[in-house]
Amino acid sequence: MHSTLAFTGACLSAALVVASPLEYSSNNSSNGTAIPNFSLPPQNLTSYGNNSLFTQWRTKARFRPSSNHIGDPTAFWQDDEGVFHVSGLYSYLRGPNISITSSIGGALTSDFLSFVDVHNYTNASLFTNGIEIGPGNKNDPLAVFDGSVIPKGYKGYPTLIYTGVSYLPISWSKPYIKGSEAQVLAYTSDNGATWIKPGIDPVIPGPPKGFNVTGFRDPWVFQAPQFAQLLNDTPETWYLSVSSGIRQVGPRLLLYRQNSSDFTSWEFLGPSVSTPVNTTFSTGNFSGNDGSNYETSNTLFLDEDGENLENGVNFVTMGAESGRETHSFHYSLWKMGKFVRSSVNESVILEDHATGVLDWGLGYACTTMPDHKTKRRLAFCWSNDDFNSTISEQVGYRVGSGGVYSIPRELYYKEIQGVVADDLAAENGYWSVATGHLDTTLAKDGIEMARVSGNDTVTLATLGCKPAREILAFRKHANHTWAESDFKVDVKSIMSNCSGVEITEKEGVTHAFIPFKQSPQSRRWELQATVDIPKSSLRNEEYEGFAAGFTILHSSASAPANYSVDDAAMLYRPSNETFMVTRDVALGADNVNTDPEMGKLRLWNVSSTDASGKQTYSIQPLSIRAFMDGSFFEVYVNDVLTISTHIYYWYKDSTRMGFYLQFPDTLQNSTLDTGVKFSNVSVWEGVPNVFPKRPTNPAELIDNGVGFVQPPNNPNVPLTYDGVGAPPLPPAENLPYGIDLSTVE
Repeated sequence: MHSTLAFTGACLSAALVVASPLEYSSNNSSNGTAIPNFSLPPQNLTSYGNNSLFTQWRTKARFRPSSNHIGDPTAFWQDDEGVFHVSGLYSYLRGPNISITSSIGGALTSDFLSFVDVHNYTNASLFTNGIEIGPGNKNDPLAVFDGSVIPKGYKGYPTLIYTGVSYLPISWSKPYIKGSEAQVLAYTSDNGATWIKPGIDPVIPGPPKGFNVTGFRDPWVFQAPQFAQLLNDTPETWYLSVSSGIRQVGPRLLLYRQNSSDFTSWEFLGPSVSTPVNTTFSTGNFSGNDGSNYETSNTLFLDEDGENLENGVNFVTMGAESGRETHSFHYSLWKMGKFVRSSVNESVILEDHATGVLDWGLGYACTTMPDHKTKRRLAFCWSNDDFNSTISEQVGYRVGSGGVYSIPRELYYKEIQGVVADDLAAENGYWSVATGHLDTTLAKDGIEMARVSGNDTVTLATLGCKPAREILAFRKHANHTWAESDFKVDVKSIMSNCSGVEITEKEGVTHAFIPFKQSPQSRRWELQATVDIPKSSLRNEEYEGFAAGFTILHSSASAPANYSVDDAAMLYRPSNETFMVTRDVALGADNVNTDPEMGKLRLWNVSSTDASGKQTYSIQPLSIRAFMDGSFFEVYVNDVLTISTHIYYWYKDSTRMGFYLQFPDTLQNSTLDTGVKFSNVSVWEGVPNVFPKRPTNPAELIDNGVGFVQPPNNPNVPLTYDGVGAPPLPPAENLPYGIDLSTVE
């Protein structure tokens, strides 16, 4: 139900807008056909036929399987020709447990604008489009879990070290089954088309002796000259970390060192990251929670441009389990600090200077890969579906495809200069203080150093995260682009002259939607904008309930008053320093998750010098890039906050966008500054089809041995795969060799 008042002139002349019933049909269809454009939302999505929702929310410009389910990003690497091998945990949709059988499947790309599946499409066998390796031998009888690649490893070939699974279930919340996870080696002699299991024992058969672990998986292989210097190793030494935790003690990242030239033996050194169970680094929840078990951890060395193994600032990214009540108990975290020699074992240990959240929304299992040509460190985050948990698996059959990856992201060391050295900057959070080039310290120590030195400002250091530069080329595929005029609005102006404003009143809060001069016709677009918030509103309880941003998905103004509508927005609430994505969609909470996504973002008081040499102070604006692709939404703010999520719209016309202001009744007659400035607003509608070689007919994707077929009688029988008899790579002319960034503006 909704009640919208559209205003012309003064607010007192408001009139309720109604629509002709012809515009909204109540003819639902559950016979497997497409959804009528204006059908009423169903009470339960499972009333639809299998695969009938296949195209309803499907992305076009994101990595995802043709059908079935994709999980963690894994086994990334870049070959000698500069081609990126992007892959993930791939599972056959089977009931009643949706992801029992887990393999690894992927695609190739040189520019993230066009992917080619690892194998050709064929009717010959079931798993042919992307499968590179699956379970089935003595080391991995049940499943293949995450791994990472040494470009020149076993016998000189690209070598994958991954987790082989022998027993299930595995969970931080259950007693660990001894022998359930081992780190296993495979290699490829055909550039990744198949990974061959050489018939050797696991390279790391189990957790260290005496460790009562919560998990033992996701090996991450890397070279680290900084580690080699601390441990008196050669710079060419390879290290390996396993994500883990010690039950009732806390999560751990377990560090190993290469102990043989063929990478079949690894020596345990000790934990490289160690935190108490359910630790939160910051006050105010700026750092999430470390939980009790780490997953998918990556150790990185970054500078302002990207990767710098010799001198880069030390970072670790990880999935953290159990420290969050929502999002399947998951946080995607990162830590920044300095690795030092451990005083208790032969390992190194991270001195934590800052901890942050890599994706505040559904994005999880974020995994990185190098771009050797540009010295970047690229990352993908995985988002699962977000249907109501009681019907999620059954809706999977209706949708016919599950899981999607973010656009590629660039991770780098980021500095924020000229920040006032006050108590806010001294708090623990996702920031530290830079004490020199590529050198940081704990925020409170850095602020104290500045005060002793008589400096009133400091340079803050953090992890930068932004869309990969290739994504700018998405704009070349736009079929419609426009810019909105700069716009300033406050509560007083809205209430005194409401021309063109649509207002909704909910529980003493006014929601003002000011439509753009034009809106997209689809849900595939990028928005870029700058928003300036009143300085007085930050951390001020008098502004509770005040927020500003953009409506990003809104149903027609002509919807009948008794209809539930689609209404989603992204907004910043300065009183509690929270950036939000609201998801009030017509399908409702019985079908999909409608809870808002929320992330913490501090806007700093920054000093600068004007043309006359006078020092001035101002609050950082919100610099926003947001992407919508089908139901999948990603927003990047100030290159430090990222949220990705699903917004399951229902109506065809719920594409309207506009400026958005939210305020309580108490601000309507207040003298507080509520002025918000919107500037540099541009929209590009249209995205590339990043899998141009795939069939365009959904039936081919679903039925030709690569889709959600009906589950067999015994859904727990694993896929048997031994690296023999796999289909070949696509023809050479279809392979994306070479990369040319000169075409990216």
